[in-house]
Amino acid sequence: MKYLLHGIVFTVCLFIPQSLLAWDGFDADTTDLVEILPDKLPKAGDTVDVRNYDTDSSQTCLVEAVTRNARTVEVIVRSPDGQNRTLVMEGR
Repeated sequence: MKYLLHGIVFTVCLFIPQSLLAWDGFDADTTDLVEILPDKLPKAGDTVDVRNYDTDSSQTCLVEAVTRNARTVEVIVRSPDGQNRTLVMEGR
C-alpha cells in the first residue's frame, strides 16, 4: 500500500508543474485568451507553445520579437501557417 501511494503521488507531481508553469495573456487581434509555455521571458528565435483557450488548440510558434512595457510584455510570434500574432502577456 505504501508503494502504491508513493507511485500515485509521484505520477501526480509529474503533471502538476507543466500546468503551473504557464504564462497567461491574450491575442491582440482576436482578444482570445492564450498561454505560453514554457513560463519564461522568450527572446527572438525561441520557439514557444501557444495554447488558445477560446479555440482549445495549441501551436508551436517562432518568437519574432519581444517588447517590454510598463505592465505587459508584447510577444510577436510566427505561427506554422506564416501568420504573425501579437500576444500581450502579463508583465514580468
